[in-house]
Amino acid sequence: MQLKASAPGSLMLLGEYGVLYGKQALVCALDKRMTVTLTPLLNDEVQIESTLGQYQSSLSQLKIVSPFEYVLSVIKYHQGRMKRGFHLKIESNFSHQVGFGSSAAVTVATLSALYHWFNIKISPLDLIRQAKMIIHQVQGIGSGADIAASVYGGIVGYQTQPLSVEKFAFTHPITALHTGYKTKTADVVKKVQDYFTSHPHLFRVIHAALGQCALDGMQHIRKENWMHLGEVMNIQQGIMESLGVSDFLLHQMVNELRQAKQIHGAKISGAGLGDCVIGLGALPSDYTYPHPATSVTKIPVEIAIQGVHCEKV
Repeated sequence: MQLKASAPGSLMLLGEYGVLYGKQALVCALDKRMTVTLTPLLNDEVQIESTLGQYQSSLSQLKIVSPFEYVLSVIKYHQGRMKRGFHLKIESNFSHQVGFGSSAAVTVATLSALYHWFNIKISPLDLIRQAKMIIHQVQGIGSGADIAASVYGGIVGYQTQPLSVEKFAFTHPITALHTGYKTKTADVVKKVQDYFTSHPHLFRVIHAALGQCALDGMQHIRKENWMHLGEVMNIQQGIMESLGVSDFLLHQMVNELRQAKQIHGAKISGAGLGDCVIGLGALPSDYTYPHPATSVTKIPVEIAIQGVHCEKV
């Protein structure tokens, strides 16, 4: 018997930074998935196989090492439940270098496979809580919005305090442009926090504004008012600029998307200082970024309705 679990990657639509302080966020799951296949073994070995490398250890000697920190942290957390070892094959239809919440997706997929192996049911909210705890262990920070998208799929409204998730029945074409580089989320967040150390009241006002962007965006999705959602994305981009998480290339990418008649709005997606810009609307499939000297690429993506899924194979 094998168990195959998969979870989608994600992109933030609205509410970055505010969500770290208990405000609302809006995030969408993508048709880019992380898949793990669990094969039980007769011995106590844990074997991990992926395009990033291989790992092998007995359960008793398990150590958390790169590049499998998230998967190994999940395994170590549930080590006491394991009577024997297993082989875990990790596959993805997108590169880990483009972000897309790959860490959240592989964490959620691994947890799902293990819970099915243990024959234990877990609620979606408890799955989010546990995946968020694992990710905090590894990287020290994370709102869990990408986790919520990986668990639920589709477009999701998310809040950490109190934990709440709303999945929307609607979807819309999107465009993703990738810079070709990234800065670690924890490093960008620290840079923003340091910048606003002398301006704590302003920082709180900005958190509230970011949360309001997400709340307004959720209201527009309920009414399928995509034009107004795009306008809110444009408004939040201005706030992202004020946080200092844009740079020349990101600014240029956002402006390029906004000039396309198919795009209702565009902004940085995620922490900033690299990674992705998201546009609400679809560009032609043969679109190429008009500044060839840059490393920018268009990555074909769609919003995926299905969240985490596990089956016997």
